[in-house]
Amino acid sequence: MDTTTLDTPVLTHDDKRLICDITDSLKESRNPHAAHLDQAICESIARLNDLAKVMNAYPSLLQSQSLGQQRRDASSLIEALSNATLFTVDMLLPMRAAVGQVYVMARLNLFRLLHQVAQEALGGRKDFTTVEDAIGNRISQSIHNKVIESLLTAIVCDDSLGRAVRTKAATALTLLWEDRFSRRIEAFLPVLETTWEARRQTTVQLGTLMGVSEIFALMRAGGDIQFLDYFSRRTCPPEELQAFREFLFSVSTEELESINREMAEGHQTAAYPGVDTTLSLSPTYLYNHTATDFVTQLYLFFVKRHLEAHARRIRNLPGPKRTAEEYVMVYFLEQSCTMDGNPSGDQ
Repeated sequence: MDTTTLDTPVLTHDDKRLICDITDSLKESRNPHAAHLDQAICESIARLNDLAKVMNAYPSLLQSQSLGQQRRDASSLIEALSNATLFTVDMLLPMRAAVGQVYVMARLNLFRLLHQVAQEALGGRKDFTTVEDAIGNRISQSIHNKVIESLLTAIVCDDSLGRAVRTKAATALTLLWEDRFSRRIEAFLPVLETTWEARRQTTVQLGTLMGVSEIFALMRAGGDIQFLDYFSRRTCPPEELQAFREFLFSVSTEELESINREMAEGHQTAAYPGVDTTLSLSPTYLYNHTATDFVTQLYLFFVKRHLEAHARRIRNLPGPKRTAEEYVMVYFLEQSCTMDGNPSGDQ
């Protein structure tokens, strides 16, 4: 690979070093498809860079803009978002934000490509696991970005929440959309990323369904204590505890209750015989969906719970009305007095 290909701000120094290691190993592997794979990486990086240029070509969301007598700025965007619904929020999306969403997917797919190439070039070598972990961390980060954006959007559109919380969520969205390069997800809610990474490394066993071993495993893997403390408080409502159990077991409240009934009757449920998985969706869900790769499973780990909670809220059904992550994010938004770089100036 021509090193000038890596002369781009969309890649960090560590990203560039990782890519060079993979392409160098590809050359040494004498793989008959080495030249084609190297070209695919170069083209993927070039397209990512082009997307970044298009995104930055759109006006800053933090600056005032005028068209005739019409003026808009960050405050007017935040005001509009704070009044949005799930059916109107897409129509309020600035082009800088829309292109940014595509950019996140392009970056995600670049590292999916690199993982495939690494398997071709390094499969069977001792250092493959190290490279695979480095790629996996970057893939996880892209998914975290998608999840955080989805959570903030859901909060913005949730009219059951107070206006102040929705405004803070809109402010966070504006900051995220403005700069997807230097503002890592920790700038918005570090609790979630560290806990997600810990959950990804935690093996669950349905067992008694109490989740004690999973909680300790989360702590050992580096789960944020604030996340665990939130659901350990004495005043934690039953619905929030149910959302936490869904997070621990990757199984819906309805499915957990069904398993509980089976176990109370002394039956070994056939649907979950000896389940022992890491960040897995429930087997019944996987049987009906193509989600065998790590990337899709990691994203569906959130999406499935998010959609189920939203359906309960719309239909007023029993069970958690938000995911565990959303409950925690709402809490932290409620508790925050100011936000770094707050463009609205009214928090």
